[in-house]
Amino acid sequence: MASMNYKEISAIARKRRDAALSSFYTVPKAEESKLPNNLTSYSAKCGYYTPHEIEIIGSEAEDILQKVRDRIWTSLEVIKAFCKAAALAQEFVC
Repeated sequence: MASMNYKEISAIARKRRDAALSSFYTVPKAEESKLPNNLTSYSAKCGYYTPHEIEIIGSEAEDILQKVRDRIWTSLEVIKAFCKAAALAQEFVC
């Protein structure tokens, strides 16, 4: 069996990652040339997040902990919001 080069291995790994992410999140596709240099405001306005998720993701750690402690937010809500943000970040990075 012929050995694969790093580009082939990388392509297989990206396909596997994309399949795993897409089973949980439908990440919006964007044309790279049309993206702004600062993606912070773009990601908040692209329609991917709910207003509640934007609030969670934009909060300071201490505020998140306090709201979970006070049972305003659940830890599951927080985790889901940050996992969704990680999926979008992964799309932008790759």
